Amino acid sequence: MWKGLTAYLLPFVLLQVWAGSPHLEWLAFPLNGALVVAATALLYVCEREWGRRHWVATLRSARMACSLLILTLAACLWGGVRGAEVFASWPFVALMVALMAHLTLLLIHRLTHASWRRDGAFLLVHGGLWLALVSGTAGAADASEWRALVGRDTADTKVYDTRGWMERLPYQLQLEEFRVETHASTGKPTQYAATLLLDGRPIELAVNDPYTVRPGEELYLMSYQSDEETGEVLYCVLQIVREPWKYPLLAGIVLLLAGVGVMLLKLK
Repeated sequence: MWKGLTAYLLPFVLLQVWAGSPHLEWLAFPLNGALVVAATALLYVCEREWGRRHWVATLRSARMACSLLILTLAACLWGGVRGAEVFASWPFVALMVALMAHLTLLLIHRLTHASWRRDGAFLLVHGGLWLALVSGTAGAADASEWRALVGRDTADTKVYDTRGWMERLPYQLQLEEFRVETHASTGKPTQYAATLLLDGRPIELAVNDPYTVRPGEELYLMSYQSDEETGEVLYCVLQIVREPWKYPLLAGIVLLLAGVGVMLLKLK
């Protein structure tokens, strides 16, 4: 088992050393969705045609599940020490693909002879985990993050990504009003909020209270710049986060927790 996993992951470790972390932008929708559908269909055929073969049974076995979970836990601990770049590496992506393939085969195998009364908790837990992993892994290519300087004078669509490259939003933003709350004794800012014009329509947002433009896209108020002499706020800094797969990810987590809840009720 471990020899097979080592042989599978070793090329991706060497690829990481040679080429560095992958750039997943080219896997954005609809390519990532098509790959998920194609991989699921291929695994369905494998289970239906060769489900009794030793190599297929090994891929969906409990030993494989334990081995993949141990490797995932080790990778997460390593990522906590080395930083988030570990989770964007070739070996980690390959590990997530192997875990999703295992879950897909296991779910297809169980659904063939499933009974919701007997297997409901199992299907909820594993189906929720599968949905969360697919949304978090395949959906990473569609996630975007920008910074925007929003001033009072004119409405603008310019934003800058994490590499400093300029892009354009499909809507305009303009600062209308900025409010700063200060500590009574020290005078230091404790909270700030802003009224912005989004395509001419006023919206409200504050620190730790983002505004949802559309499902999966939110505006966060980060900071501001004021005139040193007059104290007037010249512009505010926004963080725009776009995560189209956010809600499928949350749905997967809810299903997983529901399955755990059903299992606990059965134990009573």
